[in-house]
Amino acid sequence: MKHLRGAAVSLALVAVIVIIWCIIYGRTSLAVWNTPVAYGGDAIHGGDTSLILANAQAFLNGEIVPVLQKFVKSLGAPFAANWNDYPITEELIFAAMGWLGRGIGLFASANAIVLLAHVLAGLSFFWVAKALKYKTAFSLAGAVLFAFSPFIFYRNLSHLNVVYCWHVPLFLLVTWWTYSGRIALWDRKWWIAAAVSFITGTFNPYYTCMYLQLLGFGVLLHSVRKQWPQAAMAFGLGCLAMAGFLLMNVDTISYGLQHGSNLEAGVRYLMEMELYGLKVPDLLMPPPYHRWHWWASFGQSKYYLVTALKGEMWSPYLGFAGIAGLAWLAGMSIFRLFQGKPRCIPVQAWQTLWVLAFSLVGGANLILGILGCNYFRGSNRYSIIILCISLLFLVRQLSRHCPRRLALPVTFILLAAGLADQLPPVTTTASIEQLAQQIQSDREFTAGMESGLPPGTMVFQLPVVGFPESPPINKMYDYEHLKPYLFSRRLRYSYGAVKGRAPETWQREVEKMPPAEMAAKLEEYGFGAIYINTKAFRNGGSKLIDDLRYAGKPVFIESSRKDLAAIRLTPAAVPSMPDIPPFCGPGWTVGGDPGDDRWAIAREATIEFWNTHKESTRTSIQFGLTTLKPRRVRITFNSELFDDFHLWPQAYRTIGPKEVTLAPGKNIMQFETDVPPEMPGNGDPQKVTFLMRGLKAARFTRDTGFAK
Repeated sequence: MKHLRGAAVSLALVAVIVIIWCIIYGRTSLAVWNTPVAYGGDAIHGGDTSLILANAQAFLNGEIVPVLQKFVKSLGAPFAANWNDYPITEELIFAAMGWLGRGIGLFASANAIVLLAHVLAGLSFFWVAKALKYKTAFSLAGAVLFAFSPFIFYRNLSHLNVVYCWHVPLFLLVTWWTYSGRIALWDRKWWIAAAVSFITGTFNPYYTCMYLQLLGFGVLLHSVRKQWPQAAMAFGLGCLAMAGFLLMNVDTISYGLQHGSNLEAGVRYLMEMELYGLKVPDLLMPPPYHRWHWWASFGQSKYYLVTALKGEMWSPYLGFAGIAGLAWLAGMSIFRLFQGKPRCIPVQAWQTLWVLAFSLVGGANLILGILGCNYFRGSNRYSIIILCISLLFLVRQLSRHCPRRLALPVTFILLAAGLADQLPPVTTTASIEQLAQQIQSDREFTAGMESGLPPGTMVFQLPVVGFPESPPINKMYDYEHLKPYLFSRRLRYSYGAVKGRAPETWQREVEKMPPAEMAAKLEEYGFGAIYINTKAFRNGGSKLIDDLRYAGKPVFIESSRKDLAAIRLTPAAVPSMPDIPPFCGPGWTVGGDPGDDRWAIAREATIEFWNTHKESTRTSIQFGLTTLKPRRVRITFNSELFDDFHLWPQAYRTIGPKEVTLAPGKNIMQFETDVPPEMPGNGDPQKVTFLMRGLKAARFTRDTGFAK
């Protein structure tokens, strides 16, 4: 009977979460479920929703599978888009969305997966509260409030990988078990802890990182006490979490080992760790869309509009219930400290202090960034861990101190006030219809392209945008080029290959050409259409479209919203592969064109020269070098000596033109110097070795000799 009652209560909790979610998002009929809760770019999320949906679409199409290396044939044309350089640990979420989408459609599946994140968060919190023997009424209230945290609402579909934070209550429980030494090998708690640890590793690395840190304190605590079995237990659980992380990143790790690291795939800068770091007022100030206008106005006028650092705002807000729990925890801890009883300070307080110390602007995370570990730039995301600790502590204290006769009234007040504070305004029918119209416009435009082009046609997308993570271009937000992929089944698109590898650089060279020359070159490469997002261009791209029309390439379809246009091309009967310009790989500063000035930043640096033809060809290579400090430079080409000389400051040495043979595929020019990199002395913190200038490579043709 006890298990049946528990199951019934859990089902009731699920029902409450589902009903509230459907009401808030206006998804109260089957018809509107085919409109996702978010779609495309906006000023807040920058279009990450399109990336989330495209990941799910790739699984839906069967183009990629979890864990294995990922090449998406429908993107990155004429090659297949390489997605291996950009690690996505949470691909099981996207796989589930895609596989479910095969039955109910991608957008309905996206809604279901977002709803599931809320449901799992509530169930996890409730299970942990009951495992800690807290009262059912308060546990249910805390579960509902955690399920509808402002963090999850704000992140929404756009940051779905972060929204799946349901395991946070579970791994907090495991750390508490670990500290107390209440886990014995192979007992029930061990199996739970082992499963939670491994699962944590398969979800967002931010959470895995903090879980490992909290477990690390368990290792340290038991090591100081010389409780070696308990220390080994905590260490072993950390290893299980790392095993889950490594499993989900096999594709990225294996591809990097095969082809070298990609420095541009996920660039993180130290300044971003300050911009996106946690600030204490972020935990207390409401978002501007808060349903209480006076409270929202207070947050804006007193904090958000008058601060300089404006990163990922609003999601850290704890809500009144979370703030109450945090205040109670802080008050009790300070009281115990003044009593001279630091050992009586709750473990939740120490964990909260560490999360704050790590996450705050200028905290431990920034120190790690200074030392080179700058992967966790958005440390404000750890606010969800603070919220979880605060709510669990609030439920604990109410369970201990609230009289039985007041339990239900207090629960009702807590739940009513908490939801009134945390729930965003109800999504209106008009906003859902507006979103549906935008989707329908994109759907009809893509269908028009597919009906007007042969199956398998390659479509070149303008403007050329780096993938992933690029800033907006005029009114076009990041990832908008992925939208036609969501509706297309028979076309291939040029966008979507991870930047930082040579095969995607040809697009930049073509984009620079005059429109008529660009169209001719794309036809030579086998492209059958040009797709233009007019929001990215001044005057809606009218000049570009007019120039293409004068070249005999008019628009053959335009979207109903006038934001997309397609130009028909006549692809060559026997297309050639694009010419890939020389590519500066590891050891050079990132970005820029091949002929731009480029500093080497290591004692070894490589340049890739690609031959996309089936036969070997000859190339003439020329460039210049200069240095800040005397050094010897040795250059090899495909492991054969190319040049060897001494380089002197104030001198400029020209190398070449020199002929080499390009084998089909990738050819490597390797630079080696005997003097390590050093500061240039001009205020730039980047250490450098030598400067390359004016890199040129001319391919030999039978008709014209060496041609640029």
